[in-house]
Amino acid sequence: MEGSSGSGGPHDAEATRHYLDQISALHRDWDELENRGDDSVQLSRRARSALAEAVRADARHGARVQMPPTEVGPYTVTELALRSLIRDTVDGVAGVVSLRTTVDHAPGQGWGTRGLPTRVTCRLSVAATVPRLPALPAVADEVRDAVRAACARELDLPDLVVDIHIEDLHEN
Repeated sequence: MEGSSGSGGPHDAEATRHYLDQISALHRDWDELENRGDDSVQLSRRARSALAEAVRADARHGARVQMPPTEVGPYTVTELALRSLIRDTVDGVAGVVSLRTTVDHAPGQGWGTRGLPTRVTCRLSVAATVPRLPALPAVADEVRDAVRAACARELDLPDLVVDIHIEDLHEN
């Protein structure tokens, strides 16, 4: 049958060889021009600058994190946005300072995308005031409740597991 994707005759093999030779020649010519610094195969300064800025912004903001779909459809937030929400919430609890936050995710769909957050671990420092020290478990519960409430309210993640580790005490 004409045009089928099956095994062709000697003409198909010859055409394929010719095509591969042309591609190989194109690569050789391009590499030679690039090695000589020919402007026709170089990115402009403006394009390099824009590309570098895009890479820096992507690295700064982190991967995309899938969120529960809304009535409008699915959406993602950046890791930076998620961590900022958590950090601001932790820092909003009186006498508490966020030190580090880690987020575990379900498997993501696609390159550069993380799945739904499944667990958040907050490492923090608590003010070493005398009345508060015996109540460190209560402080941990207050921070956990605040993070869970913020994630439920802002991101529709009401069942997020939040682990709290008090790693340090600080003076006000």
